[in-house]
Amino acid sequence: MHWHILGAGAIGLLWAAKLKQAGHRVTLILHTPEKLAQYVEADGFSLTDGATTERFNPPAQLAAHQTPITHLLITTKSFAVIDAFTAVRSRLVKNARLWLLHNGMGPQQQLTTANPQLEVWAGSTTDGAYFDAPWHLIRAGTGTTQIGRLSNSGNDDLFEALSKVDNQLSLATDMTSVLWRKLAINCAINPLTALYNCRNGELLKYTDRRAAMAQLCKEVDEVAHALGITLFERKLMEQAWDVAELTADNYSSMQQDISHQRPTEIETITGYFCAKADQAHIATPANHLVLEAIRNMSKGNGHD
Repeated sequence: MHWHILGAGAIGLLWAAKLKQAGHRVTLILHTPEKLAQYVEADGFSLTDGATTERFNPPAQLAAHQTPITHLLITTKSFAVIDAFTAVRSRLVKNARLWLLHNGMGPQQQLTTANPQLEVWAGSTTDGAYFDAPWHLIRAGTGTTQIGRLSNSGNDDLFEALSKVDNQLSLATDMTSVLWRKLAINCAINPLTALYNCRNGELLKYTDRRAAMAQLCKEVDEVAHALGITLFERKLMEQAWDVAELTADNYSSMQQDISHQRPTEIETITGYFCAKADQAHIATPANHLVLEAIRNMSKGNGHD
């Protein structure tokens, strides 16, 4: 398979390395000429996994390149997914396979509905990686990745191929529920860490933060139940507490985005949830409150 990867962040490059190691062809699609020049000057990227460092230099290009695309992996921030896809849409061959691996919800459903000719897959991962220098990636831990087909067209051949790339990959028969579980945890943790400017574990240390998280979780549980979505066998608060403890020293991506004055994914996380709650006529005041608070913080950073 020849994979084009849109999104040269940690997860995008981690999968570029995995695919290259498994013998697949990989081409990176970078969003600006400046980024492309930096990549060329760096002669690719490196991945450190434990005591081993390996270098990779798959070819890179801009979206305007004209070579056809048969397999496209998008790992951009969720707010950039639609624009990223649109930039290369004309290059996709008929029956191309599209795999979306990002936080939040909304783009997956939108692209599946708008492109019935494509085989569309979504994914959710607990894999961890980060940059300690430009184009130098550190594997933070081996996690699991679930993928599932959202489109009516296609078959499970893509999963069979990718399962040989990553033995921690599993096939989800109900990908919508998988995405909702990730969304629920993100709703419970990410906005609060941004508002309190803290690590995940610090949400559990203070009474007011625990109470805020409990109220967010209660609302998410109520809406999911009303929509017929099965989240977890126990209450979301218990699940979110465990996740916050397991990732106690981590800063959420939303906290990092606010801290570095970058756009956040609030609209595809809490914003998506609140829209679904509104459509179901279920009041979710706590989630609406943090949604507006993060929006206001983003405006203060110059991002609308």
